[in-house]
Amino acid sequence: MPKNKSFLQPPLAFSGNKRFWAGELADEALLLPAGARVWDVFGGSGVCARVIKDARPDCEVVWNDHDGYSDRLLHAAETEDLRRSLIRMCGYEGCRNDGTRFRAPIKGALRDEVCALFRSHYEKYGYFDGLTVRRWLSIGACKAPIDPYKPPADLYARVPRAQLRVDQALSWCDGLIVVHKDFLDLEIKPGDFVILDPPYVGSCVDEYGGRETLQILRGCRDLMEICPFILFGDASISFWYEVLTEKYNPRFFQKDGLISGYNGKSRSEVMFSTW
Repeated sequence: MPKNKSFLQPPLAFSGNKRFWAGELADEALLLPAGARVWDVFGGSGVCARVIKDARPDCEVVWNDHDGYSDRLLHAAETEDLRRSLIRMCGYEGCRNDGTRFRAPIKGALRDEVCALFRSHYEKYGYFDGLTVRRWLSIGACKAPIDPYKPPADLYARVPRAQLRVDQALSWCDGLIVVHKDFLDLEIKPGDFVILDPPYVGSCVDEYGGRETLQILRGCRDLMEICPFILFGDASISFWYEVLTEKYNPRFFQKDGLISGYNGKSRSEVMFSTW
């Protein structure tokens, strides 16, 4: 396991589950040669890159932050200031407590005050973490960040009482090389090590240039041809076992219930490794 266990949980909200694979990732990192270069190819919160770097400080670990998560981390203090303001405005009793999900609608004069706060916060700091605010105040399947000048019609008081971990947010990237590129533009060389966690079938792929899932998988396949890889996938797709096992003979690990499914049914996730 990584020495710094505080890094297993991303400091800011992110839809992902790779923190549950921290032990397996750290074990695989111990197999890397000295000074190896590792690429965390598909953005995300950088948990995989963080775990590898903690387990193997001697390795060069590149996090391709295509989702802009590192920018949100840099502004964590401003976002914490917004959280405190929202709590004062909505009232402490109107915020989430540990283990609960308070969903009181924000209406009328209170809504006007909240919307004005959004605008003043953006004008003060020149930044607004619309993804974190969406997690706090919005309900539903929409994944788009909240626009401080055009908030959604329905807002709900779900602001967490717990402070944001600002210190951890600011140190999240320590020791990592952070780039912001399309994954096909990364300068990955044969013999580098890659972590591939592509978006699953049916998930939003707008962050990757709007490509269809098959196009993304082809890009993964090309990288797997030249680099030792760790690949995450949906365990319900037999393709993973049939094709990968026959061609690459990887080690594989499975965890149940990590992938959210339709009708409230979760699915298992599998990790393959040729490191």
